[in-house]
Amino acid sequence: MSLANHAPGAGVTGRGPACAPDRSDDPHRRGQTYASQGRWAEAADAYEAALSQSPNDSALWLNLAQARLKLDDLARSSDAACRALALDPRCGPALAIAAQCLERAGRQRDLVALFRSIDMQAIDEAGLHLKLGIALARLGHYQEAVGAFFDVLQRNPRSADAFAQLGNVFQLLRMPEEARESFRNALALGRSPVEMAAAVLFTSLEASSWGNIGADLAALNNLVAAGQEQPSPFFCLNFSWTRQQQLAASRAQAVRLFHGITPLPARAASRADGRIRIGYVSSDFHEHATAHLIAEMFERHDRSRFEIHAYSYGDNDGSPMRRRIEDAFGPNFVQAREMTTKELADRVRNDAIDVLIDLKGYTLHSRNDLFAYRAAPVQVNFLGFPGSLGSAHYDYIIGDPIVTPIEHADGFAEKIAQMPQCYQPNDRLRPLGAPADRAHWGLPQDAFVFCCFNANYKITPQLFDRWCSLLRQVDDAVLWLFVANSQAPKNLLAQARTRGIDPGRLVWAKGLPLAEHLARLPFGDLFLDTYPVNAHTTASDALWAGLPVLTILGDSFVSRVAASLLAAAGLPELVAKDLDQYERIALELARDRTRLRALRQRLAAQRQSCALFDSTRHTRDFEALIARMVDRHERRLPPEHLPTAPADRPNTRCARDA
Repeated sequence: MSLANHAPGAGVTGRGPACAPDRSDDPHRRGQTYASQGRWAEAADAYEAALSQSPNDSALWLNLAQARLKLDDLARSSDAACRALALDPRCGPALAIAAQCLERAGRQRDLVALFRSIDMQAIDEAGLHLKLGIALARLGHYQEAVGAFFDVLQRNPRSADAFAQLGNVFQLLRMPEEARESFRNALALGRSPVEMAAAVLFTSLEASSWGNIGADLAALNNLVAAGQEQPSPFFCLNFSWTRQQQLAASRAQAVRLFHGITPLPARAASRADGRIRIGYVSSDFHEHATAHLIAEMFERHDRSRFEIHAYSYGDNDGSPMRRRIEDAFGPNFVQAREMTTKELADRVRNDAIDVLIDLKGYTLHSRNDLFAYRAAPVQVNFLGFPGSLGSAHYDYIIGDPIVTPIEHADGFAEKIAQMPQCYQPNDRLRPLGAPADRAHWGLPQDAFVFCCFNANYKITPQLFDRWCSLLRQVDDAVLWLFVANSQAPKNLLAQARTRGIDPGRLVWAKGLPLAEHLARLPFGDLFLDTYPVNAHTTASDALWAGLPVLTILGDSFVSRVAASLLAAAGLPELVAKDLDQYERIALELARDRTRLRALRQRLAAQRQSCALFDSTRHTRDFEALIARMVDRHERRLPPEHLPTAPADRPNTRCARDA
């Protein structure tokens, strides 16, 4: 079946659609006339009148579907198109319209069910196979999505979109080398040169395959400098770009995402009971790093002063963490996965939310377009993305004096709102698994264990040089690394060999449930952080488990997080100013194990009392900051930087000051 002449959204007017013969009944003729004039509401009424006389006429259902689509009535348009398809399974335009409606409505499960109800191998239109693949990927059916994208390429071998989507799915399958080659093919076929070049570079980092990284980064920088658009803001975090360059990428992303969205009318004041209503928006209210950080803060909110709501558009994994978060919000936990963005915006508005908080930013499966509707009077970027979101639709970014000093305001579209200590919340209910010994984790009993549990894409060649240098200088040391994908270890082993390191000195740590991961962390001696992208949740996990973290303080949010954590944990001396000092401190601690032992003892002694893990204090400080935002709004003042008082700022004296 070919749909080449029936693109989704094309008008079904004139003498009648191609699926059926012409007719001369008056309601149908009126509908066609109205449709030709763009009077879609009247056309829909006329088609419904015609259907009351001929309810089994597939072409009438198709025309009604088209009219409803023009009215942006996605649900009824989809229903009408499905009725047409049920009456005529080979009616290509009906399938295209139904698919378009379900896709726009975010009804991925219904879209997949629709495609599965017909023989897709009989469908020649590559675009519909592409829609199927995208829907399958969004539902987490990655292997099936790969098959759908290969079906696209079977019909159109030069589909750059199919290669780009294959790259995305191979990434999610943790196959970065296949992803990189798919992105290279999309790039060669002309798909968004900057976007694809950035994806090639990022997947090379994921695979720890560094052979062409220098040339690829230079090529990307040249494309951007020539005005060839901007790459994904998330990719940019990894490219040693300045905060101003990162902001430019975020501004471009905001334009792409928010174009054409009309904000809702401004909301009148509605705080009848005096409480501030906070809405948290995320797809990560389940077993996820964000949930591991923020769950206790949800539980500790002062319900006498704040009413909290959650808007979840992600999976319900049935986990204890999911149940815990649902319990924290009670009846105000909203499952929004099947809502359109406009429906979600209306729900937020109807809930009279005062402050709407985006916990995702520009990360996987985000729905940032919600914030373009301005459903709440104050909108905030917090926790999910370590940088600006580049849009005036976000009033504030919540940081602290280290990650977002006011003098770095040139890197943010939002106003900076500072927590007095560390911006990152932490959960003191993190579980600790049963203790074991080093042999259980494959570690030599008497070795000095340098370790890093960050994702592989954060490891750069320059940083790996320093790690190998440490191994050459500390004879009994090993390097314990996290395996984020099965392809990176072989490449890192090859890189170690080229640097004169016995591959046997690299030890691999697979992904584990949180309790088991926390149980193994104390068997490391020193956590070596990455740069320019620091450890975030991974660093606070290490500190909670009693493992010291050594980091480098950079000039952008993403490269200052671990410094903020260390200051709040009372270990600012583990913050280096550059790679040279980073290597020197690591070497000193490996050689002076009495000093390292004292650091570990101090960390253990301060764990329950330090600012980093004081969940009650963090929640009260967070609430005070939110109240300051609302106060400005209620006094009709525009958003402004909200610095913390100097007396409340953390100890930021670090190794660079020593």
